Amino acid sequence: MSLTTANIRNIALVGHGGTGKTSLLEQMLFNGGVIPKAELPDSGKSVSDFTDEEIERKMSIHTTLSSMEWKESRINILDTPGVGDFVGEVVASYRASESAVMLIGARSSVQIETIKLWRRLNNRQMPRIVFINKLDVERADFEQTFSDLNDRFEKTFVPVTIPIGTGNEYKGIVNLIENKAYLIHDEGTNDKPSDIPDEMNERVEKYRLTLIETAAEGDDELLEKYFEEGTLSPEEIRKGLQEGLRNYKIVPVLCGSALKNNGIASLLNFINTAAPSPDLYQEKAFNDKEEEVAIPMSESDPFSSFVFKTSIDQFSGRLSYVKVVSGKLTSDTELLNSREMKKEKGSKVYRAVGKKLFETKELIAGDIGVLTKMDSVKTNDTICDSSRVLHFKQLALPQPVFSVAVSAASKKAEDKLNEFLHKATEEDLTFTVNFNTETKENVISGMGELHINIILNKIKDKQKIEIETKIPKIAYRETITKSAEAEYAHKKQSGGHGQYGKVLLQIKPLPRGEFFSFNNAIKGGSISKGYMPGIEKGILEGMSEGFLAGYPIVDIGVTIIDGKEHPVDSSEMAFKLAGKGALKEALKKANTVLLEPIMNLKVYIEEQYLGDILSDLSSKRGRVLGQESLGGGIMEVDATVPQAEMLRYAIDLKSITSGTGSFDMEFDHYETISGKIADAVIAASQADKDSE
Repeated sequence: MSLTTANIRNIALVGHGGTGKTSLLEQMLFNGGVIPKAELPDSGKSVSDFTDEEIERKMSIHTTLSSMEWKESRINILDTPGVGDFVGEVVASYRASESAVMLIGARSSVQIETIKLWRRLNNRQMPRIVFINKLDVERADFEQTFSDLNDRFEKTFVPVTIPIGTGNEYKGIVNLIENKAYLIHDEGTNDKPSDIPDEMNERVEKYRLTLIETAAEGDDELLEKYFEEGTLSPEEIRKGLQEGLRNYKIVPVLCGSALKNNGIASLLNFINTAAPSPDLYQEKAFNDKEEEVAIPMSESDPFSSFVFKTSIDQFSGRLSYVKVVSGKLTSDTELLNSREMKKEKGSKVYRAVGKKLFETKELIAGDIGVLTKMDSVKTNDTICDSSRVLHFKQLALPQPVFSVAVSAASKKAEDKLNEFLHKATEEDLTFTVNFNTETKENVISGMGELHINIILNKIKDKQKIEIETKIPKIAYRETITKSAEAEYAHKKQSGGHGQYGKVLLQIKPLPRGEFFSFNNAIKGGSISKGYMPGIEKGILEGMSEGFLAGYPIVDIGVTIIDGKEHPVDSSEMAFKLAGKGALKEALKKANTVLLEPIMNLKVYIEEQYLGDILSDLSSKRGRVLGQESLGGGIMEVDATVPQAEMLRYAIDLKSITSGTGSFDMEFDHYETISGKIADAVIAASQADKDSE
């Protein structure tokens, strides 16, 4: 097959956990002749769930790239995890794809994670196809699921295939474009069509009329023909659906059973004819003048690409997953890593089917593939031709919501633990490692308890490191609530040159978030200007040490009013100590208070849990800002809550909602605390100091 950008289809396979994405991918690859047999997810042999952790837990953890040919198209499928803890993998897949296939379970219908995935698709205005799976399971209900889609999402859903029966009575699908049935026993034999069962005729006519009307609305010529003739040909229906899908006006709905390999060929046919190709899009970047430019996905332009995923394989080494935006990529292509402005050695170019790599001659604009052993290349890097230096926009990833403090049980293993924690951050950008200089803790953060546990267990098992975890300390702050003046003289005389510096200063509160201001208001030169940097250093050092509980002082303005120097004994160090001492004296009069970090929280729950969630947030000193029905019994609750109350919220929410709830959280602001809560924080800080 002679490949052009117009023939490429990049598809993100997304959906709530348990909707059958892995099974669907297996059948797509089987139908495309890529694999000899479609394996069950629980077998441990599936293409996409191949790591030890995925096989053990029987769930997808990482996005898997699989490439196949289908008729005129090269289809690159990015099979994503369905559990919210691994949303970073989904975001990266969205960035590399032009459209998505979203799976919905015919029995479970639209779930919370589905809504969140849908919203992320909306943010990118990304075309999508819905595939209603598992029509063969007990209590499967196509009509109810289709109705739920219309209730929960403000889009025009149009059926392309409908089921013949459901549950134990499931016999196959009707393709409404072709007006033909595809029965279970036929699906594996080259997608052989059958006549539609008589009992389906009335239902087919109703849905097909909706399909034709929607297709006609996507094109003025088709609409005119439909008004004149009352129908459209299959080719005309495909054209109308293609326009509607690519213009983000409609959401085609197909259905089937991945387990029974039914409806899969119809889905692949629809992707081939209707899903948008990369040549219809541009990718935003910054050039070497830091100007924003739009780069068409064109084979004729200089080579450019971005790295959307990194994986470190024990046998193949570092794998860089790239989306080629322009030009062509071969093993001879000169590569420039624009982040470091460093030329990279050429790499062999591969296509992937899960963990298996297949060397290919080239990747053209719009295509996706893998480069190996590019040791300095990271996720989010742009790799391009040096004749046109570009920096593609980085992935917009969510903030981590769950943190733990970690350490090795043995001091000797601490460096090794840190090495592998930082390696994990290269593969997963939603996992972070930070040493908190205030609390002296190594804090790791991720998208949930499961996310963190999987990473730590992998390090424990593979590197034989015993790891200890605990709840991290909160990064409290201190500030002042009123102005104050104070004077301090630093004197030291012990033979030879002494030390002398005297400072009179005023401190005042600043608006939250301004941190610090320093002003020299001395008139008459009582302190030389050359000593001012020393005074400022001393004040900043004093602020970093805190006053009430040892937490950094913020949002304070300092004005130097007066002072005194000695012609021999004064020095920058003497005035640094004088400035620090004057600050400490002023803080005694300025009503110093504690500040705690406040988080902005969005909780997604089933309506039946609303009362329990509101009660729990109240007990956590939360302030509910609003609640919104997302349709179909799903609620969103917006609130602000102290971070100190949210350290185990991932666990609490799972308990309250029987594992169905989900949340997003990010830092919002600092807020004053007082009374018993402040007293407890101060006491705990003092206890930590006493134990050191």
